[in-house]
Amino acid sequence: MKLPTKSPFVQTALSWIFVRLWLLPISHGFQPPSVLATFHRSRIPGRSRDNSSFGNIACIHRKRHAIQFIERLRAIAVLNESNCVDRSEILHPSLKVGIVGAGSIAFGTASLLSSLGHDPMLWSPSGAGTKDFKDPESPEQNSLGNTVRYKVQSTGALDRNFDVRIARSPCELVASNDNVLVIALPVNGHKQVMESIAPEIVKHVMDQRIAQRKTENEPSQDLKPVMHIIISSHASLGAVYLMNLLAEEYRRYVSANNIFSDLGVMDWVRITSWGTTAITARKLSGTSVKVLTVRQSIDFCTVPSSPFEDPEEASRQESVNPENDFLGLLSDGYRLCNCLFGSRFKHRKGGLLAISLSNLNPQNHLGIVLGNMSRMDPPPPPPPIDPQTPTPDIVIEPWYQGKCITPNVGRLMEALDRERIEIANALDIEVRTIYQHFSWSFHVPLETAISDDNHASTSASAAKRRPLTVSEMNQQMHYYVGNDVLGPAVPDSRYVLEDVPYGLVLIVILGRLVNRPATLHEAGIMIVSAMYGRDFMNENELLQGLGLTGEGHSIPHLSEWKEMAYTGCFKCGAVSRSTSDEDIPSLAESK
Repeated sequence: MKLPTKSPFVQTALSWIFVRLWLLPISHGFQPPSVLATFHRSRIPGRSRDNSSFGNIACIHRKRHAIQFIERLRAIAVLNESNCVDRSEILHPSLKVGIVGAGSIAFGTASLLSSLGHDPMLWSPSGAGTKDFKDPESPEQNSLGNTVRYKVQSTGALDRNFDVRIARSPCELVASNDNVLVIALPVNGHKQVMESIAPEIVKHVMDQRIAQRKTENEPSQDLKPVMHIIISSHASLGAVYLMNLLAEEYRRYVSANNIFSDLGVMDWVRITSWGTTAITARKLSGTSVKVLTVRQSIDFCTVPSSPFEDPEEASRQESVNPENDFLGLLSDGYRLCNCLFGSRFKHRKGGLLAISLSNLNPQNHLGIVLGNMSRMDPPPPPPPIDPQTPTPDIVIEPWYQGKCITPNVGRLMEALDRERIEIANALDIEVRTIYQHFSWSFHVPLETAISDDNHASTSASAAKRRPLTVSEMNQQMHYYVGNDVLGPAVPDSRYVLEDVPYGLVLIVILGRLVNRPATLHEAGIMIVSAMYGRDFMNENELLQGLGLTGEGHSIPHLSEWKEMAYTGCFKCGAVSRSTSDEDIPSLAESK
């Protein structure tokens, strides 16, 4: 079928109208103006103000959603074969995306998604992050197709107001979106939320699979549902822990329901891990966020994948297949991330090992913490010498962390970075440097001109340049770019409680594994542990869950780590762990 005009504008408009009339059921009400809006599941009528009962309603309707999802996949496949649709709209659809979390990064991520035409849904595991969103008095108020939407104000780098949906349970989060979830909350909360969403993901995908089998007429039209989870940002092998959970839940589901399945967990799940977040942000209130910066470049990898695959080249080849555009999108981490968040993603050779070594925030925050602990931990009022003496007023000093990265603190951060890069080199992995991190994340240059007082006006002098130091880059952030942020004013900061156990410990383990001891990293963990009176080396629940730390832990062989980096799991969960910490030199032994 050919459209009756060669005008790109008219073709696009007629294609959109044709798709709307062909796919969109009138009963679903008005949908967002997108070809793939037809994949959006029916809104559940009769929203209950009771959170638990609404979660139950979502679970009751899961099978209905699965049937509708498969029917729409088939409809779009038939439509693609007719070659009558503008392919740019198919390849860059508007998607409904579930976000696990409701803090600063989750709100900022939702703002970025919405700015690119997508429909985000937030889920606060504790409920505290979304408690300020009040349900309307009637379901029709501030709603679209019977789904209530709430207004969020975004300022800063993304200055806009946008709508979000709110999930009241993990079941509702999984069932109400287009098979895409983003985990965007502190890493020390990943284990708990992964354990909450894993059973719902398995049930949801299996319901879609069953619905697909019931509705398929021809075996050749086998469209296998795919669930894609993005971890923003990845640390402590969280993708491996999640893959293990999904495999266990999948086996439990198949056994409990006495069914035969021809799928393995790697057939229907993709996990994409980011080396950092897409944005930096500060939550101003329960319904507003300030996006400080949108990063120019984000390292990523997707598991399972092939170590020989170039995601960018593979995406170009996949995009020419007219039969599987949407499922191809869900299966391809590179295409999906670019569709959702814009062209800012760089694939790193080395899979999960590369991403584990690409998250620079923990090492950078360690330098900031060690150099500014007295600002983070102001002393309480002292006990009075004389009971009649009034208690002195304690003034909390506001401080900007970029400004306080002095030359000495900057040199410590550069030395920490050299340890990380040495480990990456030993693993034959290329990672970004600390200088690239600050340049790409906070929009400051990598170099500066060398001034020559005697020949300041000559073109040759102007061409001379030198690299900036970490301290100088942070001073530029503070004084010129204006995206510096206030440092922590309390000791119980994520810079310590999250980044030390969940960001630094794995670097130490990898350093020991390849005989490149991360001496400064390990010393930093020991110093901060002494300050806090805790053992941060053994407070990582994800690594403990994988048996890599804690009582009775052991370390897999290096070859198994390299295989895990692309499969997302150690062999069958029964790794030959012949190398233990007793065989690896400690900090004292490595000096």
